[in-house]
Amino acid sequence: MIFGIWPGAVAADLVSLQPLDCPPEDTGKTLAALRQLQGTTAEFYVRAYRHFGEGARPAPGAGPTPRWPGLYAGEGRMIDLVACYQSTAPDPRGFADFVRQSVRDVAAWGGGKVQVGEELNMPAPLDGGSPGCFEAAGAAVAAALDERDRHGAPVLIGVNAAGMPDPAFWNHLTSAIGPRNTGRLDYIGLDAFPDVFQPLPHEKLPAAVTFLLRRLRAVITEAGVPQATPIHVTETGWPTDDRRAESTQAHVLTAVAAAALASDAGVQAYEWFGLRDGNTSAAWTARFGVLRDDYAPKPAFTAIQRIIADQTR
Repeated sequence: MIFGIWPGAVAADLVSLQPLDCPPEDTGKTLAALRQLQGTTAEFYVRAYRHFGEGARPAPGAGPTPRWPGLYAGEGRMIDLVACYQSTAPDPRGFADFVRQSVRDVAAWGGGKVQVGEELNMPAPLDGGSPGCFEAAGAAVAAALDERDRHGAPVLIGVNAAGMPDPAFWNHLTSAIGPRNTGRLDYIGLDAFPDVFQPLPHEKLPAAVTFLLRRLRAVITEAGVPQATPIHVTETGWPTDDRRAESTQAHVLTAVAAAALASDAGVQAYEWFGLRDGNTSAAWTARFGVLRDDYAPKPAFTAIQRIIADQTR
């Protein structure tokens, strides 16, 4: 199992992507926290996002994050770069070139993975609201695989979706990618936030996570993804606010991770969203971090540090 986290460096609301006044990132403190979480594990993903196009629904807060991913690479840390498709008009060729550059950049940072598109099953401001997103994803996956193979780059290529799997969506996406390249994908990603957008009794978290992962495996298999293709949990988290206690965040993150790690669905990577709050005084939509905005740890920081360390032994 390879763990990872998004550093949480963006001056925006994490749901609407609208701008938000946030304390600036301290890259030295971010790096120190990443090292603490990684501990002695040999490999660790640092998730990053970059955007192609101005956005189907322009959001000034949706810039590259972190701005310089390479600062956090090395010592076993690999960059998980998400190439988001935010074009206002269909542009498969432009997106393919953008993704080729992303593969080259990740290779230059020492390797990792490139995710083609972000949540194409979700409307704007996510990639599913951008015209021609499926055709662009198909062209970009082909370009990413070609670029990786031509350079022998140590870069995995994958796609993802959010929430409960929809067979119609996965059939559409794999048709756009094509059978051959669907079979060559290195992983299928899942963004899942149990008890965040839809309330869920916490005693039901383990069963809900197990069902979600098994359902994803069944749906993607029916859509043509080989049974051996790993699943990566690419985003998961639980925010805090005046009604969402920091101690509860630690409990939820622990319970969800335990269920995912114990599942039989073929999960090989697990990444949290995210490291640091954008603004600890703002609404919950800016408070997914396991650190507060001043880098003080919440109980969840120690909780996921323990999860990673236990899996390393």
